[in-house]
Amino acid sequence: MKASDLFVKALENEKVKFIFGLPGEENIDLLDSISRSNIRFILTRHEQGAAFMADAYGRITGKPGVCLSTLGPGATNLLTGVANAHLDKVPLVAITGQASRERLHKESHQNVNTIALFSGITKYNLPVIVADTIPEIVRKAFNLSIQEQPGATHIQLSEDVAAIETDFVPLLEPTTTELSSVPFDLIEKAAKAINESSNPVILAGNGVIRRRAWDSLAQFVNKTGIPLVTTFMAKGILPYNHPRNLFAVGGKPYPKGMRPLHSSDFIISVGFDLVEYDPVIWNEDRSRHIVNINTYPSETDSHFQCEFDLTGEIGRSVDALTKLVKKRSDTTLHDDIRKRRLEEMLSSRNEFESLPKEVMKVLTEQVNNNTMVISDVGLHKVWVSRWFHPKIAGKTIIYNGFASMGASLPACIATKLTLPDHEVIGIGGDGGFLMNVQEMETAYRLGIDFVYIIFNDRRYSLIEKKQVDMGFKPEFISFTNPDFRMLASSFKANHYLVNGKGQFLEVFTEARNKSGVNLIEVYLEPPQIK
Repeated sequence: MKASDLFVKALENEKVKFIFGLPGEENIDLLDSISRSNIRFILTRHEQGAAFMADAYGRITGKPGVCLSTLGPGATNLLTGVANAHLDKVPLVAITGQASRERLHKESHQNVNTIALFSGITKYNLPVIVADTIPEIVRKAFNLSIQEQPGATHIQLSEDVAAIETDFVPLLEPTTTELSSVPFDLIEKAAKAINESSNPVILAGNGVIRRRAWDSLAQFVNKTGIPLVTTFMAKGILPYNHPRNLFAVGGKPYPKGMRPLHSSDFIISVGFDLVEYDPVIWNEDRSRHIVNINTYPSETDSHFQCEFDLTGEIGRSVDALTKLVKKRSDTTLHDDIRKRRLEEMLSSRNEFESLPKEVMKVLTEQVNNNTMVISDVGLHKVWVSRWFHPKIAGKTIIYNGFASMGASLPACIATKLTLPDHEVIGIGGDGGFLMNVQEMETAYRLGIDFVYIIFNDRRYSLIEKKQVDMGFKPEFISFTNPDFRMLASSFKANHYLVNGKGQFLEVFTEARNKSGVNLIEVYLEPPQIK
């Protein structure tokens, strides 16, 4: 068989269901082999969209999402989406075509050093030189992608290698491995330190979602009474009305009196990745004691110095601590913080925030356990993280590691393909939405159903806010937008306009019950800043 056939059989051996990508001259053999396989190829309109789709698949399933491009500009277009997955610790395998080997040593059409380009954003990054090594290279790329810490890997397949005949066959089917348990004596020491602390708080991060450890952590909170805050990427571990839920942290901190981490003497860090929320923000004086529960040893950071590193399976570590940590009775301080945060959610400091708060309130009330909510990056991400509350964990994607704009629209498509029985809701700004708007055609062609809420304020509001906070005059942040009604129509999508209070619930109810892509434009009037 051809080497490309062997490559695809190796992918089938890894249980690959989808490959997201674009065709190119240098991957024609591989595309031919895919067409004769059980793998579904999802043709996208841009390689960045393909990478974001693979990223979403990896987040949802915990298995590597796969994206494909040709050489040169196709490969460079993948980079942002691959980096997004890698920094967020999402398993992803990128496959790029390449020129024939006799062209690689010299200047030739579209030929760049793709291996060098991917070197800083992957765990494993290798060209296939000998066709017979394909089964080993594919297996290693998939294994390393899911091993803690998960991330992106990259395989380059030159067009001449893909066409070579080979007698090799795929390896045996992959085996599963489990993370080790933390030694019990270390668990005991950590529990003793927690019991002796005055005011502990749990900081739960993306690792809890990645390892599906949310039930264990919720049981720990219920048994001990220790309050919980989450990063943006770990929302939903506790229900909104749980008295120990102090909600999400990330980005710019809340005003004083509403900062649970600042008010604590002891942080129980569970599945927290430093990329989610810089410790210098909440541990500037380095005074907080920290126990770190994660699948990998703590990152070296002077503001995140851990007294105990409980490295192993997160759920088992938390279960062991639950048996040893005593219940807290005095929760006055954190009760007050929760009260202040609830008041902040229900009040609006200005007219600009009132409509976004209404949108988030309606979503909180209306979504169910089979709803996936995916937020893009921008000021609206802050609104989603602070004011939207999912019913359960693992049903919200908020990009807050690499935090690339433009990821949410492709992610909605991949999410619906991966979870066809789920309702999918995307939330974005006019900036990020237009960065990958071409994937609206992909959604129409595939018959994908989802609702996408776009906040139209004609500016990069998050940057504007930062400029104002730093005392600068807002510059270079304003733009104009297309007519979103006409844009939606051109992609055979439905369009709805919300431009005032009290409208969103009716519009959302109608949109979520229609097939196809349903674009809800929320028109905002930004405050006038002089």
